[in-house]
Amino acid sequence: MKVLEAVRDVYRDLAAESMVVQPSDLSAILIHRSEDEKKYADQSVYLFFLPREKFPSAVGKVGFDAAGSHYLEREHRGLLSINSLNGGLPPGSFPRALLYREVSGRRFLLQSALRGEKVVRWIGPGARRTPRLSRFLAWAADWSASLGRATRGEAAALVPVWTEEFTRKLDRTGKSRALLETAAREVWDCFDRSFPSVLAHGDFCGENILEHEGSYGVFDWELCDEISTPLYDILDLCLWVIFRIEGQGEADPFGALERLLNGGDPLACELRSTLGRYARKMGFPQEALPSMATLAWAGYCLKKFQYLARDETGNFARARAGVRKILETPAGVLAGERVPG
Repeated sequence: MKVLEAVRDVYRDLAAESMVVQPSDLSAILIHRSEDEKKYADQSVYLFFLPREKFPSAVGKVGFDAAGSHYLEREHRGLLSINSLNGGLPPGSFPRALLYREVSGRRFLLQSALRGEKVVRWIGPGARRTPRLSRFLAWAADWSASLGRATRGEAAALVPVWTEEFTRKLDRTGKSRALLETAAREVWDCFDRSFPSVLAHGDFCGENILEHEGSYGVFDWELCDEISTPLYDILDLCLWVIFRIEGQGEADPFGALERLLNGGDPLACELRSTLGRYARKMGFPQEALPSMATLAWAGYCLKKFQYLARDETGNFARARAGVRKILETPAGVLAGERVPG
């Protein structure tokens, strides 16, 4: 116990120095990751509180293995990118990187803390479409588009790499290659022989979004991709909302995609409208939406690959089927302006 307290005090002293406060003014709470979380990265998280404050003022993360350090480095790079946007995002909607250094052979990342409660606490099984949910989805589309506009780049050279990776990992039959190449070609033509890229959070869901007094903040940037396909984050969120509300014990992205594309219920319609709102805020032509969503789905499946059962006829086949289904969905339906069927 004394060893743990001594280690905690080292990180507390570093946090106090970065925050320009006395170490005695900070209290620290150590949060260990669950065994499931440790399967992909072993980290510990410290919450640092100032006196009489309800919410922490800073968050410190420590990597204990190669994966934990890798994700800290990834998060640090992402935070530096968004911290440099100079007004591209609303203040307080993302953390600020305060300190990143090696301490006793382990990586330590200190960042400012955001206030609020996780959105996941009120979007749960059986939840219905409400004004609160509508406001949140509108914010999500607008915020993601603000991030996209502020970080927009060019990724034409990477599209063949993504196509090849999807085919190699998820489609040994090779049947998806032509569809993905068609989607990429349509994007290329829609954007005057270019392919837009954006910085993506990488895990944009209610687990990583806080709500406080009508505002929202996005944290946990460890899966951040500095070069990603547009629509990735907002598609990720729409699928998450569906399997949260349906109360699935394990997330079923394939079933969620089916409801998103073909559901006639108010929630599915609003989620498609969220995709359309994002595209409009980005200034994308509506006709590009199916092809861009197809490539975002391919990226989504690749990122979730480690969590899928590795079978060629079940999940892999459904991942491939999703490519075709999205590409064949009319743009007006995908944008929420028309009803499926």
